[in-house]
Amino acid sequence: MLSLQKLRALPIVLLLLPLDLIVAAAFAIAEAVGTILQVLPWARGFSPVQRSNKDLSGATIQILNWDGKHLLEESLPHVLEAIRHDGGNHEVLVVDNGSTDGSVDFVREKYPGVRILALDRNHGFGEGNNRGVQDVRTGVVVFLNNDMIVDRAFLKPLLDGFSDSSIFAVTSQVFFADPSRRREETGKTRGAFESGFLRLWHAEIGPDEEIRGQVPVFWAGGGSCAVDREKFLAIGGFDPLFSPAYVEDTDLSYQAWKRGWKCVLAPGSRVIHKHRATTGRKFGNQFVDNTIRKNQYLFIWKNISDRSMIFEHLINLPRTHARGRSQMGGGFEARAFLRAFIQLPAALYRRMACLRHYLVSDREVLLRSQKA
Repeated sequence: MLSLQKLRALPIVLLLLPLDLIVAAAFAIAEAVGTILQVLPWARGFSPVQRSNKDLSGATIQILNWDGKHLLEESLPHVLEAIRHDGGNHEVLVVDNGSTDGSVDFVREKYPGVRILALDRNHGFGEGNNRGVQDVRTGVVVFLNNDMIVDRAFLKPLLDGFSDSSIFAVTSQVFFADPSRRREETGKTRGAFESGFLRLWHAEIGPDEEIRGQVPVFWAGGGSCAVDREKFLAIGGFDPLFSPAYVEDTDLSYQAWKRGWKCVLAPGSRVIHKHRATTGRKFGNQFVDNTIRKNQYLFIWKNISDRSMIFEHLINLPRTHARGRSQMGGGFEARAFLRAFIQLPAALYRRMACLRHYLVSDREVLLRSQKA
């Protein structure tokens, strides 16, 4: 007999089943097209960017802002103190996403040495940062959210990582302002493919890891990491598929891993995060959580190329919906999947476009990104 929990999940499973079948059919077509593209001469021969002797004397610290004047008032002094402490030839670039709260005037008047890129409107997290990187000339870009309070010594551990030419990104260790709060975010990111779905989490940083220079991570946090600008541009930057925000940093890091590059945590680089200080206030936590769920589907559809893993995902879609319903509610799961389903063609297009760049398998990425 069916349990009560399974009976309650049945309506959402039946509602989404036709869409699940369409997703499966779309994947079958995409796999056939992808196989053909892989044998075409112009679709082969990708050579990854590898650069040594990167100039680390000057990096650009890029802060994305949207109506966050109150956050910049607190965070900018710490960033400037960190630059003075490091002594390098670094610059600060505030990319303003069309703020209406006086953020731009505040920075210009209070911090004339800080460069500003004032955008016409809110382009979201990914596109806003992409536009900023186009305006950067240093080899390394440090992405900071405007709600990050940096330690004065946070820069050097990040930049030291780029002495290895295979490094794509170096991310900071993250703390919360309230030390009594459970650390849901540490910077030591992990990912697992379980029952056809992606599970993401932050793991505890052990005492031995605190003194190590680098720890491999599944993704580098987009609001507190340094990236190799040339590799970032080679990937194409943050993908607007995940707009307005969330999971785009996971996607970017995964694309780097599959190209043979590495993402690492530098435990000696420390920041304090005022979690969701902008997105939670502007969009509401329910919308944010639903967007994360939606983008987890899109991540799989775009990135996972191992056929057995894709089959596992497709065959388990009804169970995934049932779990989503039990955890967050049927309406929540339906909205997230429907929002993802609308973007399925775009995700599969990107999937096929990226195939020729891959040098590392999905299973190998999961192993490399979680080595102790």
